[in-house]
Amino acid sequence: MKSMKLLLLPLLSLLFGCEDPEPDQTTLTNETNENRMLLVMSAPSVNDTYYRDAFNLIVQFQINYAKAIMGNDNVVIITDSQTKRFYEDELPADVLIEAEVYDIWMRDFSTVNPINPQRFRYTWASMTRQESIEVQNSFTAFAQSNSIQMDANQYLIDGGNLVDNYAGAAVTTTRFLEDNNLTYEQGVQVLKDILGLTQVAILPPDEEVLAHSDGMVSWLDANTLLVNDYSADADFKTQVMNELTGAFPSANIVEVPVAYTQNPPGIWEGFESACGVNLNATVTFQNIYVPTFNMPHETEALSIIRSNTAKNVIEVDAQGVCAMGGSVRCLTWQLAGENATRLIEAARNN
Repeated sequence: MKSMKLLLLPLLSLLFGCEDPEPDQTTLTNETNENRMLLVMSAPSVNDTYYRDAFNLIVQFQINYAKAIMGNDNVVIITDSQTKRFYEDELPADVLIEAEVYDIWMRDFSTVNPINPQRFRYTWASMTRQESIEVQNSFTAFAQSNSIQMDANQYLIDGGNLVDNYAGAAVTTTRFLEDNNLTYEQGVQVLKDILGLTQVAILPPDEEVLAHSDGMVSWLDANTLLVNDYSADADFKTQVMNELTGAFPSANIVEVPVAYTQNPPGIWEGFESACGVNLNATVTFQNIYVPTFNMPHETEALSIIRSNTAKNVIEVDAQGVCAMGGSVRCLTWQLAGENATRLIEAARNN
């Protein structure tokens, strides 16, 4: 028999105007605090014919990557209205923001340095010049609509060709010099002036299509720089190591095994595969998201990375996207501070 007290409670509430207690607030995925960085991805549009054959692979990679980020850093995925449904069943609503950014390689056409964002002009190494302008314009419109604060300059560089430690040191390749008709000395000075750097290394690229430095090196922290082991090409290794040790004489420079694979035939022909390149990692204040490919060299590579950092090393399976020429870092835009807070709040209110 039910308690008379329980039966009377609804009646008393009606008589005396008592209200039911407010429901608990929905748990929020992202935490706006100084220890977390915001990682932003751009979903492939379901209407984009270029990514059609790889659409499901890209979506699944981004979902899995987002799940690896949640609880460690903050994450937002930009998706158009028709594509959003492919993410909604797998991810919380407050990490999805509805907008149109025209490509998935957020690193290249967004900003460099999450602490002091600077936008360079996106190059057209992987598309036509007009397409590159349209892609970057879509990003700029998105950033402006969400009050993202950034400086801009007219020098050509992809964000994937600038790897910095957020503490005054950065690495690029000679592609930056070629694209902007600069001498070595001029290139070093331009980057120092624009980004407030004190040390700059300009490497020969290890591939000629995109020529990005983030497939070659990775800063784990202000003084620890990882570099691919180029022992298979002694002359090239000498050039790379001489440039790095000359530019960063006090840095701890550590070589990491790398294994290169050929792209399968098909739509990605013409691009060098990123499969086997573990250094295309996203580095945040407390975490390192390392792409993995289920390859034999990775046991040693991951061991070296973990032994050289106190940060949390998080493995992200990138087998579904690496054949396109990039992986974890290439697909990620990083933000910190007030910019990160603005975008997190925009996603919550979207």
